[in-house]
Order: sequence, then structure tokens, then C-alpha cells
Amino acid sequence: MTRGTVLLASAAVLWCAYVIATTFDPSSPALPSTAAYLPGFLLLPVVAHTLHRARQDALLCLAHVPATVLAAGFAVAVTGWLFSCGALVGRPGTELLSAIAGMVIVLHVAFGLIAVGLVRSGG
Repeated sequence: MTRGTVLLASAAVLWCAYVIATTFDPSSPALPSTAAYLPGFLLLPVVAHTLHRARQDALLCLAHVPATVLAAGFAVAVTGWLFSCGALVGRPGTELLSAIAGMVIVLHVAFGLIAVGLVRSGG
């Protein structure tokens, strides 16, 4: 299930990145804010399974993540955080969508990196 957790978290991050990218393209149709809520519902199984498996060893799991993956995840999480706090937005009227998608990205990246560490450590 941990590899499935990594895939689920990665798919949610990619979907939210696509949702955010559509907010910058003026020719793309406006997506409803529910487009960002879809991966938000996937957050509960990712968080629950990762916390159940990692428990107090979450930081130790992060130590098993390759440095390149950790750096890439950190960059994606910071970008998602900038969207969630409103520092970056797409075209006018998409602020709420960008904020929700950004927060979902941050949470999925954080727990996805812990899950990657679990896979690599055999936990």
C-alpha cells in the first residue's frame, strides 16, 4: 500500500498542478473550484496511511529519501505554499481555486515524501 500511497500523492500533485496551470491560460475554460477538491478527498487516505505506518519515525523516513527527490519535493511544496497564501495567482477570479490547489499540493508533497522514505527503508 505504501507504493500506492506514493502514486496517489503524486497523481494528486500533478492534477493540482494542471488545475493551477489552467488558471494562467486565458484561453482555457474556467474550472470550478471543485476541481481542486477532488484530490483533496484523496488527502485523507494518504495522510492516514502514512501516519499509521511512519508514526514517530517520520523524520527518519525523510532521511531515506534521495536528495534530488527531496529537493524537487521541497521546491514543489514551496511553490504550492506560495499559491495557497496568495503570493502567486492566475488570472483574476481564480484566487480561491489557486489557494485550495496550492494547499493540497503542499500536504500531498509532505506526506508523499514520507511515504517515499517508507518505501526505501522497507517500512
